Amino acid sequence: MGKKVSIIEVAKEAGVSKSTVSRVLNDSYGVSKETREKVLKAARRLKYRTNVSARYLRSNSSNLLGILISKDYSDEGIVHLVNSRKISGIVNKVSELGYDVLIFIEDIHDYKRLNEVIREKGLSGIILLNDIPVDILESFRDYDLPFVLVNWYAKDYEHQCFVKTDLAAATRMGLDILTQKGYKDIGVINWEDGLRNENIIENEFINYMQNKGLNWKDCVWNTEIDPGREAVEKYIRSSGKRAYLSFSYISSMYILDYCRKNGISIPGDIALLSYEFFPFFDYLYPRLSGLRQQAELMGEKAVEKLIQMLHGIENVKSELIPPEIVLRDTC
Repeated sequence: MGKKVSIIEVAKEAGVSKSTVSRVLNDSYGVSKETREKVLKAARRLKYRTNVSARYLRSNSSNLLGILISKDYSDEGIVHLVNSRKISGIVNKVSELGYDVLIFIEDIHDYKRLNEVIREKGLSGIILLNDIPVDILESFRDYDLPFVLVNWYAKDYEHQCFVKTDLAAATRMGLDILTQKGYKDIGVINWEDGLRNENIIENEFINYMQNKGLNWKDCVWNTEIDPGREAVEKYIRSSGKRAYLSFSYISSMYILDYCRKNGISIPGDIALLSYEFFPFFDYLYPRLSGLRQQAELMGEKAVEKLIQMLHGIENVKSELIPPEIVLRDTC
C-alpha cells in the first residue's frame, strides 16, 4: 500500500489552513462554498481518506445503519419481491450483530439534502438497494460515509463495494440444466446486459455453446425487461427454439400464456427456464422452473461488509453470489 495522505498535505494542496480542511471534512459551518469545493477536489486528487474507525469512535456514532431507497423506485422499492427478501436478510443480520436499521426514501439527485438527512438520522453507514449516480457515491466518500451496494454496481467506478448475483454463473447453471436434459437448440432472452451496456450473459452463452459444439449464432435476443406480449410471441414464432433460458420473468409469463393459447406443450414442445423464482410460480400451470436469486444472503453479506468498514477494515472486497436452482415442470 502507498503512503497515507495526511490532512496537512490536503491543506497544502488546497492552499488553506489545516483547520479549514478539518471543518470541511467534518462538514462544519463557517466555510464558503468555493473553499469547500477546493478542499474536496484537493482531497480527491491526493486520494485522501479519513480513518473511518477513528471518526466512528470520536463522534460516538450510534449503531444505526440505513437502507436507502430512491424516490424513483419508491412505488415498488420495498414491496418488490426481490427487494423485500434483501431487506429481510439485512434486518436479520443487523439484529444478529447488535445493530439497528432504518429504511428511508429520498431524492437521490439532491446530494446536499441527502447527506443532511443521513447526518440528521445519525446513520453510521448505508446500504443502497437501487442504482445511484456516481457523483452521489462520491459525496458519500467526501463525508466519509461507508456504503455497500446490493445487487447492482456502478460501472467503471473504482471506490465501491457491492454484493450481487453472479450473472455468468446463472447463465452456466441454466445451460447446464437444459443441456443435461437433452436440449441442444437453446434461445436466450436477455435484458440484464443492457442495463450497463455489457455482454456478460451473451458472452457466457457463446463460450458455453462453443465448448459444447452447439449452435450459438442468432440465439440471444437482447431486449427489455418487459418487451411486450406481442414482441415475445413474435420472437417465439420466429426463433423456433426447443428450449429457452429467459432472464425476464415477465417474458416467461408471456411464453406460458402463448403456449397455452396455441396448444403448445411445455415442456413437450418447448422447455422453459426462467431467471428468478417467485412463490407464485408454483401456482402457474405448468409450474415454472427458475433460478432463484439469493436475495436474503445478499442482504446479510452487505451488512457484514458494511460493519467491516465501520471497524476500520480497508478495501473490503465485493462479492458475486450464484443463484439457486428451483426445478418444477417447465423443463
